[in-house]
Amino acid sequence: MTLQSMPLDSPNEALCQDWWRSAIIYQVYIRSFRDTNGNGIGDLKGVIEGLDYIASLGVDGVWISPFYKSPQKDFGYDIADFRVIDPLFGTMEDFMTLLDAAHKRGLKLLLDFIPCHTSTEHPWFLESRQSRDNPKADWYVWAEKSPDGTAPNNWLSSFGGTAWEWEPQRAQYFYHPFLPTQPALNLHNDEVLEHLLNEMRFWTDIGVDGFRIDAAQCLTWDRDLRSNPPIGKGDPDALIGGGPTNPFASQKHIFDRHAEGSDRVLSRFRDFADEVGCVLIGEIADIDTIASVPDFTQNGRRLHAAYDFALINCHPEVDTITAQLIRRENQLGDGWLYNVFTNHDSIRAVSNLTHFAVERFRPEAAKLLLFMQMTLKGGCIVYQGEELGLPHPNLNYDDIVDPWAKAFWPTFKGRDGARTPFPWADRPHGGFTTGKPWLRFPDEHRALNAEEQGRDDESVLSFFRAFTLWRKQQPVLQFGSEAMSRAERAPVITWRRIYAGQERRVIVNFSTDNAFLPLEPEWKPMKAPGCVKARTAHGLELGPLQFAVMESKPDIGNR
Repeated sequence: MTLQSMPLDSPNEALCQDWWRSAIIYQVYIRSFRDTNGNGIGDLKGVIEGLDYIASLGVDGVWISPFYKSPQKDFGYDIADFRVIDPLFGTMEDFMTLLDAAHKRGLKLLLDFIPCHTSTEHPWFLESRQSRDNPKADWYVWAEKSPDGTAPNNWLSSFGGTAWEWEPQRAQYFYHPFLPTQPALNLHNDEVLEHLLNEMRFWTDIGVDGFRIDAAQCLTWDRDLRSNPPIGKGDPDALIGGGPTNPFASQKHIFDRHAEGSDRVLSRFRDFADEVGCVLIGEIADIDTIASVPDFTQNGRRLHAAYDFALINCHPEVDTITAQLIRRENQLGDGWLYNVFTNHDSIRAVSNLTHFAVERFRPEAAKLLLFMQMTLKGGCIVYQGEELGLPHPNLNYDDIVDPWAKAFWPTFKGRDGARTPFPWADRPHGGFTTGKPWLRFPDEHRALNAEEQGRDDESVLSFFRAFTLWRKQQPVLQFGSEAMSRAERAPVITWRRIYAGQERRVIVNFSTDNAFLPLEPEWKPMKAPGCVKARTAHGLELGPLQFAVMESKPDIGNR
């Protein structure tokens, strides 16, 4: 393959000053990270105990899943009070200790913020549901019944069934895009929006560095409550979960997701973030996420960055992955994206994107995926356990606690497989707890524990630690523009990163077969951790699931 010269990006001081652009964020699912009191549920003190481990990974920040007061119907994503820490996880004193300890280790701390809905037990909803004329009557999405008494329209919950629930006290329906215990807030109401920002301000005032915005596609909805049309042939698949039997996948979600008015809401969020100096990273799901990311992040007047589900949901074939990456590059504009291959809602990456390699080449596959996350343009979010290369466990029905899984079993097995306890050591329950864990610990994860991998220079964990440190010395990979290429020889995926007169070529063999890529003589492998470090006279030979970063010598422009 011949590499043609391209226009090169100039050094951009603003890019380098924005820490979040190149950041590697470590996602902690608190329930499953580390339990310190023996009740089988992870807690804030467990995160404190785990900070030295997190810092040793070379990451820049930590995102922690919700620990606010909650009835736990959706494991913390149903909030009853944004300012109160649920006793299940600890106290405000514990949180302040955690915040201080994270900052002392050079780690930014980001909280999970859920602006689109609350719990039915939140005081706002308890007041709103009482009557049609109370001060908070318009704080949630209320609607009249249809003439025949049924729901106002055909909107569906992604968790199954109608997205409307009847409230006898008001003789109206309320809207819930997820569980019936998660009523949607009315962000078309400025008063609601300002109160939400005040809840965020409570946390930034005590030193929190930013927020992950949950389900950003649900911030707004069609005020006329028009029914969604059926999904048509060739329309993007909207389904993020629930399996093939979830009716949610039968609709084109143009009126209940990312509807008119989101620009106003996003701009107000950004005004707040600029005022207090925090970072906002949005989750975008349920819709054509690649096409929508620019709407949420462009022009410096919306969220700082977002992550989508395009790679989480795509079929694990070279052509499909390459097509998604090219489409993403073409549509992103000046928006900013975080590379996410899995999270607490999804199948673990090594079992999803490289399912063909799990049995024989699991460590190699895990390293390849982490390498891709850290060399594609943008920041990345690494979910706990991905640095260990954990495969997705096979849970039985008796193991699960996820209401989503219970609704669609066995065609969809839910989110529990991604949420099993973290394997700290070769001990019962992986050293996660001295009690009975809230979710069964998978036996297959015990041998992959962090303690033993930390002693093995060839482990996935050791690779991750080495590569994060190496990447910090590579501004081209942190800030450079990106140009995807279709390799002439499948199954190779390749892209270029360009910054400040320097160009790098990233090459990945996304298969368990050997591969060869012709390259011009000036392209030399960099001595990056875990990468192929030698080439032949005619190109690069790659073994199964191997990868490389190439540099042109001499570099184009000044080095």
